[in-house]
Amino acid sequence: MPKFDTFYVTSVGASHIKEEKVCQDFALSGEGSDYAVAIVCDGHGGNKYFRSNRGSHMAAEQAHAAIRDFMKSRFAKSQQGGKVVDTLLSNPDSYLSQLSANIIYRWREAITEDSILEPFTDAERAILTPKELTAFQTEEGWVSAYGTTLIAVVRAKEFWFGLHIGDGKCVAVDSIGEYSQPIPWDEKCFLNQTTSLCDENALSRFRYYFSKENLPIAIFIASDGVDDTFGTDEALHGFYKTIFQLFSEKGIVDGVAELQSYLPQLSAKGSQDDISIAGILVRKELIKNK
Repeated sequence: MPKFDTFYVTSVGASHIKEEKVCQDFALSGEGSDYAVAIVCDGHGGNKYFRSNRGSHMAAEQAHAAIRDFMKSRFAKSQQGGKVVDTLLSNPDSYLSQLSANIIYRWREAITEDSILEPFTDAERAILTPKELTAFQTEEGWVSAYGTTLIAVVRAKEFWFGLHIGDGKCVAVDSIGEYSQPIPWDEKCFLNQTTSLCDENALSRFRYYFSKENLPIAIFIASDGVDDTFGTDEALHGFYKTIFQLFSEKGIVDGVAELQSYLPQLSAKGSQDDISIAGILVRKELIKNK
């Protein structure tokens, strides 16, 4: 079983500091018994998404819980002879769609509970335009208050997969050091527009990637505050190459500390937006590249 190192870092954007806004990003990572996971969520800006910082936090936590349960239930007995089969490997598209649906369901339950425990206030409604207020007061209109993107990746011994709704990017590094973005891009994410967990048809907006071939030695995911800073895929991949080298030379703990301290400068010089980065690395590859 490969040994994995995971990490995540988040920093409030330079413009958010200037405008005294909260950080709307949230990230986490961790390891299960036979896999590693990394998640990044980016709550939307704009008045109608006034609880998006909570929405991103709950999205990451609920996605992590759904993935934990999903990975535990991968194995099932076949109808023929009771043979144990890996259901994910047998039909990845179907099972990743089910996982995405479960994440949406859990997130909706979490934000519903939050809205009951802390009802929307007059002050929150006051920042909405008349058009936004009308939409907010419809049956499902309040959900947009928690709007967020989601990227989640899982690396196991025999496969890896990614789930994505909204902007931000996933970059994978293969065994020969090639950098790529295997999760299909969403053409609906353009300029300030993005698909979201709060969309009525969120399940149809999810994109997936699954592979058992040429498994990556590293996977990096980040909110669009990183992508917008570097502009081109070539520059973005170069940034992740620098991070990989940093972790190889200094180890995960010291490398993450250095990366975390650099994020405010990165935001100030670049996108001005909140920045979150998370990732999974195969430990022996870090040592090999020292």
